[in-house]
Amino acid sequence: MNFNYILIINSIVLFCVILTSIFLVVKYARLCVKFNRLYKYMYNHMNLITSARYGNLNNKVEDGIDALTIQLSRNTNALLESISDRDNMIREYIEKEKESQNIKQDFISCLAHDLKVPIIAQDNTYDLFLSGNFGEISNVQKKAISNMKISNMDLKNLVINLLDAQKLDAQKLELNLENINLVTLIKSVIEQNQATLIAKDKVINFYCKEKELNYSLDVLSIKRVLNNLISNAIYYSKNAKNIHIDLIKNQNNIQIKLKDEGVGINEDDINSIFKKYYTCSKKYSNIASGLGLYIA
Repeated sequence: MNFNYILIINSIVLFCVILTSIFLVVKYARLCVKFNRLYKYMYNHMNLITSARYGNLNNKVEDGIDALTIQLSRNTNALLESISDRDNMIREYIEKEKESQNIKQDFISCLAHDLKVPIIAQDNTYDLFLSGNFGEISNVQKKAISNMKISNMDLKNLVINLLDAQKLDAQKLELNLENINLVTLIKSVIEQNQATLIAKDKVINFYCKEKELNYSLDVLSIKRVLNNLISNAIYYSKNAKNIHIDLIKNQNNIQIKLKDEGVGINEDDINSIFKKYYTCSKKYSNIASGLGLYIA
């Protein structure tokens, strides 16, 4: 009797153990399936976010496996749609801005070209007066015409700067290289600025050990750089007389150093002086376009 009772109890315990084991196995299997689905969902979600990071905003996240991941999917898709809409708005704005900028550049180019012709004609007329082609003129008249020629030269340089800046922005400024004596070139630029130097009571001291330094370079471009630097030295050193230009040949390169004896450039302006349209002229009561050093 006791043996049967023990056998029944053991059978019941064994049955409970087996039933519990089956329940645990089934539950574990369900957890494994759910974990596997969650892993695939999170893996796909991560891939989509990575793809969106590199600009692909067209893919969508599939619905999740429960209420929480479903909400996460919907929020992620809404975020991607919002980013895509903003991206399209920015692209449209950039296109409109480019179109507007092109119109501005075309207008400036046409205006500069139209202004350049009469300015050059006026400059030639001043030269004819000064050379006596229209008859003898007095020293007072020569001085007045020379001052007018200087003002006209400033206007011509402004127009040329506008044209050069447009070419630089459009990447259409081509170099025409030719073999030239750099010493002679610098001397000719100094000579071209003599009228302005005399009027502003300035002197350029040019120093170079060599008589000839022949290099392949673009004459007009080098002249533009030198003229811009000399112009700055003249107008921004009001109380100083001397401007120094040193042409130095090193082992592997050439250095052109230009130095005036003015107040110098403020440290706050140093990092901005080569930016387009940036100028310190207001501080020194000068009119400037802010293009000279940008072009240089």
